[in-house]
Amino acid sequence: MEGAISNLPSRRVAVVTGGNKGIGLEVCRQLAATGVTVVLTARDETRGTEAVEKLKGMGLSYVVFHQLEITDNSSIVRFADFLNKLFGKLDILVNNAAIVGWSATQK
Repeated sequence: MEGAISNLPSRRVAVVTGGNKGIGLEVCRQLAATGVTVVLTARDETRGTEAVEKLKGMGLSYVVFHQLEITDNSSIVRFADFLNKLFGKLDILVNNAAIVGWSATQK
């Protein structure tokens, strides 16, 4: 699920991969609390949407979810298109998502 939010051109935009729980969710919370527009990403759409709703329940309105699987090229392209269309920029990237058992030599 993609969410749209109104965005001021001067507002900074952050992407947090793996933002639906733990450290990633806390990073999203802290960034949003300082006025940064946060794009929370997660592999699982349900968990990502629930995380955004949790943050919005805390009064943090500048948070949006987009599904992202960082090991899937088509998912990455869809996400890049989403960022470009909605924001046209990216100011902060927090690459919190982990890959278990993956090596740079794999294709």
